[in-house]
Amino acid sequence: MPPKKKKSGGDPGAGEKVFKNLCSGCHSLSAHSTGPALGGLPGEYIASGEGFDYSNALQAKATLKWSDGNLDKWLKSPEGFAPGNAMAFAGIASAKDRSDLIAYLKN
Repeated sequence: MPPKKKKSGGDPGAGEKVFKNLCSGCHSLSAHSTGPALGGLPGEYIASGEGFDYSNALQAKATLKWSDGNLDKWLKSPEGFAPGNAMAFAGIASAKDRSDLIAYLKN
């Protein structure tokens, strides 16, 4: 019998709770605020949301897309992913919370 495949992706419902607890103070899904709107972010080019003034650190990453891997790196350590960025957030240590949040953003 072949080994069972590990379930990929996180839980969007749990990710919504992470978003509300950690992100919604500065972000929404639909409109720019202190931070850019995050709806539709996965798969888009970094720093490409129209009408938001991105930091030079994120603009330097503009040739990359917000893949699951890049989102995970960013959410784990924004400063580690893009040194000098303007987001005052230390990151999310829990791999499960990051995976759930990415699943929510992809919904």
